Amino acid sequence: MKYKLLEIDLEKESFKKKEVPSDYLRDFLGGRGLGVRLFIDYANKKTEPEDLPVFFLTGPLTLSKAPMTGRFHSVFKSPLTNTIFDSSCGGKAGYYLKTQGVDGIVLIGKAKKESIIAIENEEVKFINSSLKNLLISQRVERLKELFGDNISSVLIGPSSEKGVLYGNAVSDRRFFGRGGLGYILARKGVSAITIKLANAKDSIYDENRFSFVKNEIRKWLHGNPITSKGLPDFGTSVLMNLINELKILPHKNFLEDHFDKADIISGESLKSYVKKRRACLSCPVACGRVTDRGEGPEFETLWALGANLGISDIELLIEINELCYEYGVDTISLGGSIACYLEAMNLNFGNDKLIYSLIEKTLRSEDEGKLIAQGSLRLSKELKKPDLSMTVKGLELPAYHPKSIYGMALSYGTSNRGACHLRAYMVAVEVLGIPKLQNRFIKKGKSGLVIYLQNSHSSADSAIFCRFLSLAVGDDYLSRLISAYAGCEISTEEYLKIGERIYNLERYINCLNGFDRKDDLLPQRLIFDGYNDMLDEYYRGRGWDNNGFPKKEKLEELKIKIYH
Repeated sequence: MKYKLLEIDLEKESFKKKEVPSDYLRDFLGGRGLGVRLFIDYANKKTEPEDLPVFFLTGPLTLSKAPMTGRFHSVFKSPLTNTIFDSSCGGKAGYYLKTQGVDGIVLIGKAKKESIIAIENEEVKFINSSLKNLLISQRVERLKELFGDNISSVLIGPSSEKGVLYGNAVSDRRFFGRGGLGYILARKGVSAITIKLANAKDSIYDENRFSFVKNEIRKWLHGNPITSKGLPDFGTSVLMNLINELKILPHKNFLEDHFDKADIISGESLKSYVKKRRACLSCPVACGRVTDRGEGPEFETLWALGANLGISDIELLIEINELCYEYGVDTISLGGSIACYLEAMNLNFGNDKLIYSLIEKTLRSEDEGKLIAQGSLRLSKELKKPDLSMTVKGLELPAYHPKSIYGMALSYGTSNRGACHLRAYMVAVEVLGIPKLQNRFIKKGKSGLVIYLQNSHSSADSAIFCRFLSLAVGDDYLSRLISAYAGCEISTEEYLKIGERIYNLERYINCLNGFDRKDDLLPQRLIFDGYNDMLDEYYRGRGWDNNGFPKKEKLEELKIKIYH
């Protein structure tokens, strides 16, 4: 495999092409893993997040059009968590980049003035046309006026420019959703990156084998009730009623685990507003919902800005979802921060008018919204009520109450990027029964499953596969698909070892920046008896010391260079 990196110096308005060492590809594949490895080469751990590099990286299967491979990854240091961070996006920009003969981008430095980065014919132009204060849809139209229709872009919204720490980046109405990538790009002076579609130069190493494995994967997707029926019919919000019925759905800033009006904002209720489905590139599932107001909302948004805040007006949530899109913010962190503020100020959950006003003020970073825009961790400390922030490592918890699902609790705590359900999607094991249902209230022995999924998902993010693919398809098929397409024979064991290497390198980077066991704890109100025992078991399984630092022997085993 070969990998061409486009290094863009924002301050000098220059660029150069570099070839990534072949052993990087063998050890980290692409996407998330490669970004973490390259981060070591480019980064100075003592500098602020906006001074560090930002990577946009494709994977070995980006041009393949194999099922659910049409994604690309960004890697950066989060201003919200100060951890190494990655975010996956289903937009077309990664595919378009590959057609240009380029596999990845790294942005270094800061632009002296607001810039649009235009990539065409493997060349980079720096355009100083302003998009400031425009909504996302207006920015998209402006980019089309400047560069034509045949482009894909990565752009930020006005919330990022106004200093919202969880401002995101958007590509073709798909999102680099969490961690504040939009905020970082705004501080770097980048309002958009545009990429012109060129003639794809696809090359398959073993076409017969690749075609066979690809068809087998399609059969698995078609035979799985979630990927063939649940997600296509109801989208991600198909989970709402199930999670609520099991009393896993957080309500009122995690004070409660059930919302008695959840059915009103469920996937079944949303379906009557849906005009059509929408899929990411090369995806047969098409879990996206399109209404008269735009696309969405997804399950996490319906929870964060609905069930968690006590809002049950689905039409209002559709409107709020569109507003968040136009301003460019992560809805999970927005909902979590507002919930924290409501509790801290003793305000009413379920007050639609009040909450809508707070959302508008936060998106514009005005009045009390300026404080909410900093995320619930900083907000709670400012209000001298730090226990009210439902975060791990500064990242707001998503839609599964950890007191009712112990494997997910451990996954939250040990996630390298902060509280995240997608580092190890234990809902699959503890709720959906994939591949076999495990008792969600059992603690002992659960760490092995968390470690396995963290490793597997790390490799999937590097290939790059959609997380929903793993609900139906095993690692053996995924490793065979990469082998057939790219010509680098990767066994299932090696595929998982790559994931383990990525996860340990991320952890190591965080530890070098001061993270340790204390940062793996849940918020005080969510800690349960036995959690620390689960953490001990997890550390032993990982080969880390009692404080959560990877041992020298583990780093050497995984071929990770030891830094001091």
